[in-house]
Amino acid sequence: MERTFKHPQIFADLLSLCQLYYPMHNNLPKPFRYAVGDRILSELAECLRLVVLANAVDKQSQLGRRDGAAYVRQVRAGIEVIRGFLLLGWKLKLVSHGALTEFGIRLEAISRQAARWQQWFETV
Repeated sequence: MERTFKHPQIFADLLSLCQLYYPMHNNLPKPFRYAVGDRILSELAECLRLVVLANAVDKQSQLGRRDGAAYVRQVRAGIEVIRGFLLLGWKLKLVSHGALTEFGIRLEAISRQAARWQQWFETV
């Protein structure tokens, strides 16, 4: 029996954010890219991992929903870390105002999705 696994929209949005960030990452100055830029990539990858884990929990059990909510809380924290690192890049004039705005819009949409998902896990 083959199981079809479908990722939620938040996964697709995180993937899109990775695709947007990666070319910019390669053009950052080397010290910032290694000190902070790589941490942004790591946080994005961790958020993707956590979304997959949250989506894979047993949503019918109380324990599964509790674990799912915990994973989504970590996603929300990771989004805030990414937002902070991008703000640092902007303050250092390494990230353009337009790029910061675009990332901010996408991060906010992802954060809203995560908040709704977390609320679902906690109230069902």
